[in-house]
Amino acid sequence: MYIFKNAIKSITRNKLRNILIGIIVLIISISACVSLSIREAAEAAKEDTLSNLQVTGTISYDRQKAMDKMKKSSSSSSDKSKFDFEKLQGSSLSLSEYKKYTKALKSGDSYYYSGAVSLNATGKILPYGTSEDDSSSSKSSSESKNSNDNMTQPPAFGNSGQQSDDRQPFQVNRGDFSITGYSSYKAMLSMFGDDGSYKITKGKMFDETSDALECIISSELATYNNLKVGDTIKLSNPKYESETYKLKIVGIYKNSQSSSEEDNRFRMNDPANNIYMNYNASSKIISKSAKANNKTTDSDGNKTSAKLTENLAFTYTFKTVDNYNSFEKQVYKLGLSKDYKVSSSDLQQYENSLTPLKTLSQTAVWFFLIVLAVGGIILITLNIFNLRERKYEVGVLTAIGMKKAKVALQFVSEIFIVTFIALIIGTSVGAAVSVPVTNTLLQNQIQSSQSSSDNARENFGFKNDDKPDMPNGEPMGDMFTQSKAQNYVDNVNSATNLAVIIELVLVGLFLTILASLAALISIMRYEPLKILSNRS
Repeated sequence: MYIFKNAIKSITRNKLRNILIGIIVLIISISACVSLSIREAAEAAKEDTLSNLQVTGTISYDRQKAMDKMKKSSSSSSDKSKFDFEKLQGSSLSLSEYKKYTKALKSGDSYYYSGAVSLNATGKILPYGTSEDDSSSSKSSSESKNSNDNMTQPPAFGNSGQQSDDRQPFQVNRGDFSITGYSSYKAMLSMFGDDGSYKITKGKMFDETSDALECIISSELATYNNLKVGDTIKLSNPKYESETYKLKIVGIYKNSQSSSEEDNRFRMNDPANNIYMNYNASSKIISKSAKANNKTTDSDGNKTSAKLTENLAFTYTFKTVDNYNSFEKQVYKLGLSKDYKVSSSDLQQYENSLTPLKTLSQTAVWFFLIVLAVGGIILITLNIFNLRERKYEVGVLTAIGMKKAKVALQFVSEIFIVTFIALIIGTSVGAAVSVPVTNTLLQNQIQSSQSSSDNARENFGFKNDDKPDMPNGEPMGDMFTQSKAQNYVDNVNSATNLAVIIELVLVGLFLTILASLAALISIMRYEPLKILSNRS
């Protein structure tokens, strides 16, 4: 108790010196509190975002890996014949294979899938955006072209394209309509979900379990062709016009998204020409086309199969990230070849959304370490000068019989008291400003990321508001605005928590020990009689 009281008296006798030490510790504690709070806010935001994340995953052929293998197997690095393009294009899994790996799913996980096929307009119906003259011209052109003038169907919703069950490279003619069949209503939640971009306005949704050729069409297509619920539309195989299918309209949906935002170079890519139905129904169309086994003959007399093929997209959904990680390991034990990979666009987007916050967190940690190091050096220097000024006091105390350890403890107590008073004030101030400071710095970090995207646009000669076109005048997807479209984590609600306070207490102890270290070593080496005899 005597040592503590003496330390208090010593602090009051040397106000200016201790106020200076207190200010330095205050600056360190505020900086440390904000820096540590930013780091904790980043971790909290990461956990909160992850807990609310619906994780989906897909299995796809690792084409790059396959090409690397083919390249290694060839003796000549410049030999392009080493690449087996038929294998590279036709190596996606079948529906039965996808379902086989559902055994790796855990409780709470599920799956869904969709199949897309392109069909042509026939009869009175016209695709949205064309006239009767356009349709006649298109048909004449189609009949005169080689049947192999095909294109790759764009992916069905939410996934990269996968091949059909027969493992053939998926190619279809440029049909007028994109017909997508879904395995369940759950598979359509990304469209007919909470955002309201798609909505049934007339009729009803098709039966989830039936294989009847029933469909829903867009309101634009219905208005353009004067169609209503209950009508039947006839569509044909783009490769074989006499192969037709009749679809009954059971519902009409409205798409609030502008078609100008899409890549509409082909009619079937226009959202207005998207037709949706049950997967059993779309699969039935594929089966009928395979059974018909129609063939086309080109000008050289070569016959080519005209059967329809589907673009299969299979998605696994996971309750937690741990379930996804477990699935990623288990599928290979179930027989999945190493030529395939499991990936999740949700996890990739999740990681991207945290990029500014992670960068800010790393910067804050480095700032904390620099402030701690500089502050520690300043405190050590101040305490060395303090000890030299009070060297005679040390000699007197030890000369009258006080042990060196107690003298050293008094000096430590002084530093400890000043440090923790400043630390308490600094923590209070830091906790108050940590959230607004974090959000302000986070906004600046996001703006910096967006500025990088703007600079990339300017390097290509585009203004920030321009949307570049392809050489033929068709609109091109704006790859430069991807960072703007990214949903970054842009604010935090809390920063300073119990973990930060504990870390600040440890910082206070560290500063006390560091600042006292020179005093402890010096006091233990001092000789009281020598100090008193050398007093000037």
